[in-house]
Amino acid sequence: MHPYEAVFARKAVEFLLRASDDEVAEVEAWMRRVERAPYTPGDYIERDEAWRDLQVAVLTSTALTYWADHAVCEVRICRIERLHDQRLRRP
Repeated sequence: MHPYEAVFARKAVEFLLRASDDEVAEVEAWMRRVERAPYTPGDYIERDEAWRDLQVAVLTSTALTYWADHAVCEVRICRIERLHDQRLRRP
């Protein structure tokens, strides 16, 4: 399989520029996993304006919204959000 590459939307990059070292490390570890396994489903699915299925991965301190563009072997990270609600956090 051709290797996939993570591609970040501007708002996702802006989040990472302000994020803590722990948050950046968590996103980087997730990114490396999903690049190796781009068919990995998220914890739930949202739909965008074009009715594209967006996967949402809930990590320890953040949630990442992404979709795999298999035509160009990219995983597109649309949004990264900090989890404030303790009920959504993973142990």
